[in-house]
Amino acid sequence: MSTPPPAWRAGTAGAQEKNLRRVGSQRPNAMLFSDGVGAVVDLPHLSVIVQGLDYWDYTQANQVELTEPRLLLRVRQLLGTHVRQLRPTPYRERGEDPDDTEANRVGVPVSPFPRWMRCSGCRLLAGISASGGGPFRFDNVNKYRPDEARFVHDCRATGPGGKRVRQPSAVPARFVIACTNGHLDEFPYIEYVHNGRACAKGREGRLVMLDPGSNFGSQISIRCSCGDKRNMKDALAHHRTPGSIALPGCRARHPHLGWFDPAGCIAPVRAMVLGASNQWFSLIAKALYIPDLGSELAAMVEKHWARLGKVHNEEILDYALTTTPELGSFREHDRKHVWAEISARRTAEADVPDEPIDLTAREYEALCEPAKARRDDDFTADIVPGPDAWAGLIGRVVQISRLRETKAIVGFTRIDAPEWGSPDSSQKAPLSRNKLDWVPAATTHGEGIFIVVRPDVVHAWEQAASVSPHMDLLRQAHGRWRDNRELAGPHEDSWPGDRYVMLHTLSHLLVREIALECGYSAASISERIYANADRDEAGILLYTSASDSEGTLGGLVRLCESTQLDRLLRAAVANARRCSSDPLCAEHTPLRTEDTLHGAACHACLFASETTCERGNRFLDRRLIVAVNSDEPDIAVCSHITSRSN
Repeated sequence: MSTPPPAWRAGTAGAQEKNLRRVGSQRPNAMLFSDGVGAVVDLPHLSVIVQGLDYWDYTQANQVELTEPRLLLRVRQLLGTHVRQLRPTPYRERGEDPDDTEANRVGVPVSPFPRWMRCSGCRLLAGISASGGGPFRFDNVNKYRPDEARFVHDCRATGPGGKRVRQPSAVPARFVIACTNGHLDEFPYIEYVHNGRACAKGREGRLVMLDPGSNFGSQISIRCSCGDKRNMKDALAHHRTPGSIALPGCRARHPHLGWFDPAGCIAPVRAMVLGASNQWFSLIAKALYIPDLGSELAAMVEKHWARLGKVHNEEILDYALTTTPELGSFREHDRKHVWAEISARRTAEADVPDEPIDLTAREYEALCEPAKARRDDDFTADIVPGPDAWAGLIGRVVQISRLRETKAIVGFTRIDAPEWGSPDSSQKAPLSRNKLDWVPAATTHGEGIFIVVRPDVVHAWEQAASVSPHMDLLRQAHGRWRDNRELAGPHEDSWPGDRYVMLHTLSHLLVREIALECGYSAASISERIYANADRDEAGILLYTSASDSEGTLGGLVRLCESTQLDRLLRAAVANARRCSSDPLCAEHTPLRTEDTLHGAACHACLFASETTCERGNRFLDRRLIVAVNSDEPDIAVCSHITSRSN
């Protein structure tokens, strides 16, 4: 990451040039899931906000374009037809010279946020300004240690003999305000401590924050030199108190874009502690790479579309195939056929359908019948024998030795997580002020296991679930969850389906067992549930993904062996019967006073990390796998396979 310090340097021709300095680093995947555009990132001595795409500079970066036509089509449907590219984050390989100035300036731009800082020595509470004024100064004298970047307050006198002493750091003030429309702003300390009145000392007033490090607002107070003081209890309870005027209205500010939304905002604001987990939720569109199920030439065009998409006539095609080594495999094909495939691909790309694109349909077909998809370096799958003891439940097992996944960020939300991780959220905050022709994306490689549950078992279970009082409670909880967030549309249209909840629960049980055997941590394993009832899908894909070869070490593929998978399934079902939090966990059902979407599930038995679960640990219930109590034994899918298995 690189960040502009408080001072700006005027450039030529009246332009402003940012004096960028490197302040940290982050993995590309984290820029999509936790530290993306608009997110507040905690660094060792300061906090910063990742700036909008308008500020990203690829001039000195490695020029790389990611190719995934199906994903790009979905992104264009979500953001508009002006989007033409998927790009990785700005990056440039460093040479042997650590003082490579151009390489050091390449990165994701960030700026300090919040700009209200508190001196750790004298407790002074004040802001920093872009002009460089104010009581705090930026300090980062060691260019080889970007982690030491900090703001300091020169409030300590010199030592004996005029010796200079280390000045205390200024740390970010603990509070910000946000609203559900994605706006984020500084906490109004001056207005808050004076209850909306002007300070008696005017500009001479000085604030201090008394912060004992407690999480209770009543123990954190703001004091002004004019004599006014106030603790933070009223601010933290503002959004829960009808008619409260402790905080002002939302100013519709997007600090990552450097502007205020001209449309304004009427949503109520809430005070949030800096670093709260609900300050930022990414909206991600993702797709697995599936080789073209048609001709070999079409598959080749798709794979090299990043280069071929720039070819606009047959003359340029001839030149590109002759001079580009990566396109050498096309030389053995007739040029007219190659041009026809390029034209067909361009026509399909320009035609953006109105209906939402389902990226999973083609994936499910290729995973179930891997022989239909062409094998290459990014997709290799084989059907393997499943465990005989589980033939009554498992219909097919597919071993995936090579897998590629591409993810693109299309926006983000604040306070409330997007519904079911959908990238098409009505409260989506923008990534840029202008309409750019690209969005940030990342490609990861890995391996996986694909398990198909027998359709007849799923159908028998669905008949029992359709009349189950417990399943009806889950559906009602889903409706209340949507009502609490004022989400539009019929609740039934957003319900993922009964079979999804069952498959999702089985997936989490397997993830916990696989993590103990495969050598990967549970957070390194991702899930993808295929549960479209109209297409009669019932599949679970568990896979690893990493930006390098670490995701393809073979530990997960080895577990596809029938003896290994048999042992994992036995352990998963056995552990579903008990939880260290029982009987509280086993007896839990969504209540009207709760805002939960799970049944018998908790951190001790089913919950997984946010990098693993595609639904934020919602739609989980051990009752759907085994009979954890005697209330509804027929709702457990294992009760429908007893006569088929051991």
